[in-house]
Parts: sequence; structure tokens; C-alpha cells
Amino acid sequence: MKIFRNSLALIFISVSFLFVLSDRDAASNDGMSGKNVGRQEMPLLLAKNDEDIVVYKKDIIIHFDKLRAESQGDTEEFKTVGKPEERKQETLNLDIVDKYLKEGKRYEARNALSDIFINKRMPEKQNEIKKLLDELNEELIFSHSPSPDATIYTVQPGDVLARIAKQFNTNYELIMRINGKATTRLNIGEKLKIVTGKTKILASKSDFTLTLLINDHYVKQYRIGTGKNDKTPAGTFEVKNKMKEPAWFSPNGGVFPYGHPENILGTRWIGFKDKPDLYGYGIHGTTQPESIGTASSNGCIRMLNSDVEELYDFMTLDTEIIIQR
Repeated sequence: MKIFRNSLALIFISVSFLFVLSDRDAASNDGMSGKNVGRQEMPLLLAKNDEDIVVYKKDIIIHFDKLRAESQGDTEEFKTVGKPEERKQETLNLDIVDKYLKEGKRYEARNALSDIFINKRMPEKQNEIKKLLDELNEELIFSHSPSPDATIYTVQPGDVLARIAKQFNTNYELIMRINGKATTRLNIGEKLKIVTGKTKILASKSDFTLTLLINDHYVKQYRIGTGKNDKTPAGTFEVKNKMKEPAWFSPNGGVFPYGHPENILGTRWIGFKDKPDLYGYGIHGTTQPESIGTASSNGCIRMLNSDVEELYDFMTLDTEIIIQR
């Protein structure tokens, strides 16, 4: 802490103190409330360069380039405050990711890569980054290994998989998928990895991609098909319903059950809540896999059946779907 050595400095501060008090009395006479004036602080001198130091005694502020020497006394009343340094925000880049990976911080590496990928900070490396993200999420999300994206639950007597899923606002199908379970049967004491967090969907019509996020971090990206003649609406939607092996209500009339040659919906349907002039839209599988990557539907988003089945397990009724051009 810097304090003063010579009496000249002390005299200067004393005079300044009287000057400030005089100004406050004058301000009170002009009609300003005593409360407001008491809070007002005005510098006596202006700092002229980057090396100036702010010295204050209680509510008196003085800028003076000569008041820098240390003194033997009055250490409690006089303090010096150096000019604050500006913090430089660290830019996420692949060097930081590499550092995280070398330190074994796979979760932090995934999150940094997710930011780079979603915001296209390095468009020339998108494919490379996506590949690494998928590798990291195979462990963090799609394996039985513990991770910050999940909790480990120990099965208790009387537990039912659907009830456990509801407790964690997820789907029992996802618990089965992550833990490699072929049936819903549970064993007391069994350890279940349960992925937690808020799911979100980002769909890009121009790129024909759909990206699944958890807590705004990349989980997986899928190829999609969209509506011909720009029929797929852009905007934000919510999930209305989910169906396995859905029937298809053709816009041209007729209802075709799952498995019928005319039913084009594939194995899953994820319907959107209706909006004014926008109803009947959703995400579904397809019996026409060659249409993925093209604009050929009646407005819905198409996915390969294996992809939509995986997405279906992640999506809950509060999942937000954002469709972008």
C-alpha cells in the first residue's frame, strides 16, 4: 500500500478536504438534498496519463502524479488504488481444446468445441470438429461411463423405469439406450446412467442439418430433408406429441396406418404445437431415404428412421425446436 512521506502532501489533502466540504455546503444551498450530496464524489484533479494513481481518504478523491511516495504513518486512513487492468477474454480455439484433452478434461474440451462448431468460428474445420465432437460424446453421452452430463441412479425396491424417467424429466427409452438395456426390467442396486439437462433442436434448412443440444452443448448432428418450395416454416416451435409407428393422414385425403405402402412417415413422429396458419408440422422418419438432403417434403422435416428413433428418445414435451433458414 502506497502512502505519503512529506508534509506537503498532507497539507495538500487537508486543503482539498476543506475545498470539498465547501462545495457540498454550496450544493445544499442550491436545493440538493443532503442525502444526495453526501453520496456525490467528484475528483479534485483529473488523471492525465496511464500512470496516474487514484488516492482517496474516505470520500475524497485526488489525482496527483506527485503523491506517490510512501510514508511512515497514517497507514489506515490513506490507501492507493492502481488503475484497473482490463481483462482480455480468452478466445476459444483448437489450442485450448488440445490443452483440455491433454489434461483429461474431455467435458471441457467438448464444450469448447461445441461453441466453435455451433457458431462456425472455424468454417474450414467444421467436418474435423464434428468428428471430434462425436467421438467425445460417444463417451460423455452415449456410453454407460459417468460424466457431468448425467447422474448415476441406484435402483431402489419398487422402482419402475418409467417413474425414474419422469423423476429426471427424461424418457425411459433414452435410459435404456444409454445403459444398453434390452428390456425395462430392473434389478435392485443396479446403477443407471441418466442423461440430464435441457434439450434443444437447431434445424438448418440451407444446410439440411438438425443438431441436438443438451444445455446448449452439441450432442449430435443429423442429415435431414425439408419442404419443397420452402414449405418448411422458419421459427421456434414446441413439441406437441410423440408417436411410434404413426399413421399418416394424407393432405390429399385418406388415412394410412403404419406399414401401409402409402404411409411415408417412417417409424417415428414428433409433432409441433400449432401456430396461426401453421399446423400439422413435425419431424418424422421416412420410407424414402433418398430424399434426405433435399427439399422434397410437404413441409415437415424428414430423417432416416434410425436417426429419428435416436432423436425421439432424447426429446421431451418441453424441447424447443428452432428452424433456421
